[in-house]
Amino acid sequence: MASGIDPSGLSRSLEEAMRLLSQATASTSTQPDGADEQAVPTAEQMVGRGVGGDGLVEAEVAAFGGLRSLVIDPSLSRAGTSAIAEYVLEAVQAAQADERARRAELTGAAAADSAALTQQLERVSEEAFRGFHRMIGDLDAATRRMDRR
Repeated sequence: MASGIDPSGLSRSLEEAMRLLSQATASTSTQPDGADEQAVPTAEQMVGRGVGGDGLVEAEVAAFGGLRSLVIDPSLSRAGTSAIAEYVLEAVQAAQADERARRAELTGAAAADSAALTQQLERVSEEAFRGFHRMIGDLDAATRRMDRR
């Protein structure tokens, strides 16, 4: 092959980078038709629910454990405050554990996808850098040949 600049490899690297960036952008937004509901977790998906006192107390927490609702069965009014407190604590802790599990499941998949995408982008970036480096070398060689003429 004659010495010269071949931008085809660089062009492919840049096209691949654009494709990956496009893919990343598409995966971070929910599709309007609901086809990709798992891309961005909704507030409802991040709600944790738990019960205490064999179902006599129900708790619901928002993302990161903030108490959203607490329902105490009226029959507990005769149980005494320490029993009620124990059941409330049990329900809230169960709801918080449920929320943590949901968050880990929903964001863990996104994190894994993001890590794989980051690795791909790093690989494409390195290929593009090598392509630019070769192109600069070819331009330098062509300039030196022209200077000798």
